[in-house]
Amino acid sequence: MKFRFLLPALLALAGPTQAQSVAPAGQPAAAALSLPEQSFEQFWQGFRDQYAFFPLKQVDWDAMYRTYRPRVSAQTPPDSLVQLLRRMVEPLHDGHITISRGETILFKGESRRNAFKQTFKAVQLEFWRVATQQLQAAGFGPLKGLGPDFKGKQPIYFSRSGTVGYLHLTRCFADVTGALGTDAQERKDQQRLEKLFSQALQQLQGCQTLILDVRDNGGGHSGTALAGHFATARTLAGYKAVRQPGGYAQFTEPQPVYVTPAAGPRFTGPVLLLTSDQTASAAEDLTMALRSMSQVTQIGTATKGMLSDMHSLRLANGLEVTLSNQRYTSPTGQPLEDTGVVPTVSVENTLSDLQRQHDPVLEKALELARSEAITK
Repeated sequence: MKFRFLLPALLALAGPTQAQSVAPAGQPAAAALSLPEQSFEQFWQGFRDQYAFFPLKQVDWDAMYRTYRPRVSAQTPPDSLVQLLRRMVEPLHDGHITISRGETILFKGESRRNAFKQTFKAVQLEFWRVATQQLQAAGFGPLKGLGPDFKGKQPIYFSRSGTVGYLHLTRCFADVTGALGTDAQERKDQQRLEKLFSQALQQLQGCQTLILDVRDNGGGHSGTALAGHFATARTLAGYKAVRQPGGYAQFTEPQPVYVTPAAGPRFTGPVLLLTSDQTASAAEDLTMALRSMSQVTQIGTATKGMLSDMHSLRLANGLEVTLSNQRYTSPTGQPLEDTGVVPTVSVENTLSDLQRQHDPVLEKALELARSEAITK
């Protein structure tokens, strides 16, 4: 699972009540810890052993321990501890870091690369109204939606104009239970999303060129699997390595990530993939996999650069924590965290464009879709 609004604790670090301190070398170890102290130690140790990007983020985690550990005692209130933990991880600017209590998210990190989200957050309805209007002006029929509604959006919208298809994948999960449910619910949701995606491609059968829009897709699951609907052969999409205890640069050997042709309907013509820095997590898996295919042209701005799966911890006080513990690289070995997948054709949506009722990224895609270079 790449992205969830709330994850169950898959890995419990909570030890016995009488826990030993895991202070950095040179720091004194306490014989027995109170619940707030034990929870702090587990939080710090979990990141020390599993977090993938301390060198990239230029954060000294040992220094964080020396700064914040003296502020925690048996008398530290739960809310004060949460605020202290938050201050420790905010400098990482990582959207896969969350701190939750039950179903309530107390903290969620935010990437530095969030221009698209911040620019259009208050005017999203207007943004997509303009995009839809531009499609209709180009001869596309009304957009048809597939799948359940979540926060006012269905997961898939599609339309066509002659031999050019448009498919807007707004998220990489079908139902919200696929994002915050059990593993069994997630597997069921993967099957449902795959079915919806197949239905959309069937409706676009006969199109020679497809515009695939994932500019507002914040993730979910199945990104690489969905890319299989565009693959003609097994293709190397990139590599991933998993952080290991024993040093901040300690990782497993990079493992190849392959995209394989899907069993269901496939589109193997030219694909124009629209991305932004709101294209995140599983949607970046999809982007990374599609970019390994020669028929795909990526248009827009680079994706968010937030590709790791979310590793989960449960603290002794019941807090649930997620963090990034994987390092993704391109097929040529280029790190993708905080950089994202860079587009083939760089075009940016701006607020002034929206005020002029214009979507330049979509316009570029429509231009290329009709050009002899992309359709022949």
